[in-house]
Amino acid sequence: MSEESKQSWKEWFGSQEVVRWVYLIFGFLAILMLMVILQRSTDAICCGDWDGYYHIRWSSILWQSLISGHGLPEFKWLPLTILNPQDYNDHHFLFHLLQIPFLWFFEPVTAAKVAAVFYATLAVFSVYWLLFYYKIEYLPIWLGALLTCANPFYYRMNMAKAPPLTIIFSVIGIYLLFERKYFWLLPLMFLFTWTYSLFPLLWFAALIWTAIIAWNERKFEWRPLAYTTIGLILGNVIHPYFPNNIKLFIQHLAMKIRMGNYDVPVGGEWYSYQAVELLTHLPIALLAMLVGYILFIPKARKLPEKATFFLLFVTPLLVAQFIAKRYAEYFPPFAIIFAAFSWQAFFIKDFEALPEDFRREIEPLLDKTNKESLFHDKLKTALAITIGVFFFILVLFNYRGVDLGWFKQEGLIETIRNNEPNEKYRRATEWAKANIPENEIIFNCNWDDFPKLFYFAPEHRYVYGLDPNYLYSKSPELYKLLRDITEGKVDDPGPVIREKFGARYVFTDAKECTDFVAKGLESGWFEIAYEDDEAYYLRIRDQKGSPPPIEESEFSQDEMPMEENSSSDSEENGTPDE
Repeated sequence: MSEESKQSWKEWFGSQEVVRWVYLIFGFLAILMLMVILQRSTDAICCGDWDGYYHIRWSSILWQSLISGHGLPEFKWLPLTILNPQDYNDHHFLFHLLQIPFLWFFEPVTAAKVAAVFYATLAVFSVYWLLFYYKIEYLPIWLGALLTCANPFYYRMNMAKAPPLTIIFSVIGIYLLFERKYFWLLPLMFLFTWTYSLFPLLWFAALIWTAIIAWNERKFEWRPLAYTTIGLILGNVIHPYFPNNIKLFIQHLAMKIRMGNYDVPVGGEWYSYQAVELLTHLPIALLAMLVGYILFIPKARKLPEKATFFLLFVTPLLVAQFIAKRYAEYFPPFAIIFAAFSWQAFFIKDFEALPEDFRREIEPLLDKTNKESLFHDKLKTALAITIGVFFFILVLFNYRGVDLGWFKQEGLIETIRNNEPNEKYRRATEWAKANIPENEIIFNCNWDDFPKLFYFAPEHRYVYGLDPNYLYSKSPELYKLLRDITEGKVDDPGPVIREKFGARYVFTDAKECTDFVAKGLESGWFEIAYEDDEAYYLRIRDQKGSPPPIEESEFSQDEMPMEENSSSDSEENGTPDE
């Protein structure tokens, strides 16, 4: 190795660039460690709802069908809904394929948890990498902001679902736009359409970038819109579930565009935060938006491209966050990016904004050692250290919580630890698999129990699940009848369930739908086929008989079905992502 080469390596290792690489690697390890800690807080597939059980079971079924040469399996488990075998669309198709490799090495629950750590880590790291790549200063501070941007964000990132892939695809797309590598937007959009129904987000990003280029350069840059549009069309048409994928996308759009005025009570994620909750759940993300707005200033009648892009990209996400809790899985990290790029654009020195060749010519004429500049540098360093210490304390507060006796705040780790255990319903479903004939339709009283039932007992079919709208969209009358039955408003529900829903067995959580269970048993049409402290299976008799003996107080609690309470503020509520 030549002396010149040795010197260049020595200079590089002593440069600021090496420090930035250390920050990048440290950031990756910190994000990975955080995701592992959160996943290890519970033995169940995290978090709050049980949709992850559906996803990993379907990935397993998909893999077994593909390797056996049978192609795509038939989805037969919700025959009364719009996800019946004829209309089913897997709008997480690529996500389910991407879960399959983890099933090669782990049993399904562990596979789902490891996959969640993997994709959530990549999602958060991709955001951090974007800051690194575009040379945002004070990376550790932005890492601290990213790690504390919002507890609901990390709560939802740890669900074994597709949203982390949405962030990854979005960051890749933004990078391609910034680097003007427009052709690659086509295959990216194609893959996005196979992954999750939020794929229009990438087309929206291309539209924003086209508008910025038009303003700054006074030209119409057609390629971003053209390539994303072509990818969107091809991805939807060349789709294994075409045309059902388009029909379901339209139905999803119609369901969720109502701004909180839903015909059917849905998961708590689709309802808005209270004003105080926004301030307590997302303070850093909201503060980042405020910083971004304050520092956003066009210069020389030109828009700072990257800061402007994130201004226009993140502001709609902020508005959406006021409408539904669901957007906590997208808004917070992009709010941090907006603040970072606005900060960069605001504090960029006029000297640094000059062309590079011109800077080299005038650099000897500039006085870089004036005392005022040194004072400002020291002040910025002290401020950076102070902010860094603040974020370190905030990380501990957010994730570990605090208990001072007079003040107690539960951390995210404890919140996840308090989720329902993995084994819930296993005993009941083991009995069902052994005693209920295969392919029987089970009248499950609550839609949000379906993922666990599907995971533990895929031998049976169910009345509704994943989203109550799926039954309502197929048959509003049947859905309303189901609501009346489970709320105890039907006096003799047994024959109605058997005739209208084709079910001879009923499943319910032991603590839910107690009015319905009590009324059903009193009617003489039901008998308890199985019970434990978690769940009941009721059998509908062929003929009405005498009510089974029952303790007077056993079903006295007046408790409504889960979906009645689905607008609760808790992050642990059912959250259908289908």
